[in-house]
Amino acid sequence: MNHPRAIFAASLLAAGSAATAAPLDAFMEANPQARYGQGMVEFTADRMNKSLDLLKLRDDNLVLAGENSGDYQGGTLRAGLSLRPDIWVDGALQRRKITYGPDQPRIDSWRVGAQWQFLQAQANSPAAALRVSAWGNQSKQVVKSTPTALGPLSCTEGAGCIDHLSVNDAKDHTLQADLVGSWALGPVKLSAFAGAGQGQVSVGSVTANASGVPLLGNVTTTYSNGSFDNQLFNLAADMFKLNAELQSINYNTRMAQAGFNLGYSSGPWVWRGGYVLQNIQRTGVDDVIRNKNKTPYNLNHTLVGEVGYKLSPNVVLFTRGQAMTRQFLTEMPFLYNSLTSQRFNQRYGILSVGISAGFY
Repeated sequence: MNHPRAIFAASLLAAGSAATAAPLDAFMEANPQARYGQGMVEFTADRMNKSLDLLKLRDDNLVLAGENSGDYQGGTLRAGLSLRPDIWVDGALQRRKITYGPDQPRIDSWRVGAQWQFLQAQANSPAAALRVSAWGNQSKQVVKSTPTALGPLSCTEGAGCIDHLSVNDAKDHTLQADLVGSWALGPVKLSAFAGAGQGQVSVGSVTANASGVPLLGNVTTTYSNGSFDNQLFNLAADMFKLNAELQSINYNTRMAQAGFNLGYSSGPWVWRGGYVLQNIQRTGVDDVIRNKNKTPYNLNHTLVGEVGYKLSPNVVLFTRGQAMTRQFLTEMPFLYNSLTSQRFNQRYGILSVGISAGFY
């Protein structure tokens, strides 16, 4: 009677075993017009695999699960526009694919933001801005297509197996506000920021196809709106007190962050580096994890570095690296729940190559 736990553990671990990417908050600055002029467009190709991971940014457990497990492939399109000397708006779209064995879930992300520079830089004071943004992630379906043992049973000769699992319509969204200050220190530009936000995570449903279930044979069941469509699974969830755990796949979030970045230019070369510390709190989920005698993870440290070369005064070709102590814990909330939480005690990183054009 461990069937509900097996279904949800296997399906949601498949979703969370190799998490993926999000907003570049580490590079926030008070006056983006100084860097981009009246507007900008940027495109990056984002990758991570065994050949690229020369600095061992990924945790060994991801690679040991399979040669291509934890591989990441995606693209990011960003654009920004100066509406007035003190008003900047921007947006971003991301599409990526994560490989885990034969499965390659696709995740789409979006972000929109607006920034008001309410303080101009003076000799003894920084430029300062208020930024508000909304961002989110979604996946229509995350599938695990390899056989998975059903509770204490084995997959010998196809009996007692979950043949196909899918997490359907998983998404998150967050509203966020930040204060940003920027200082010009000779050829170096220093920016610091702090902010907070609130969000929500929701999963439409989880569907499992199982074969060789004792007394039932082949079964397809779906969990949505707080219950299974198969009464036997509802009885099992009540018997083993799994309802709180199952319901915790939908939850609210609160986040806070602080960080800084440095920028430096010399001739055609441009260097940037940033750091951000993020904390996320979740209603209901963390208590469920503690009740299982496991540790919930709330803090994530992120480092971002970038080297660019100006092909012209307006066009920059660059390479960028991003390293995280706990994968995308605070940037992809929908991948985190009471069943996947232990996967987020793993580091991860992404390498990008891109081109940026500013309009002066």
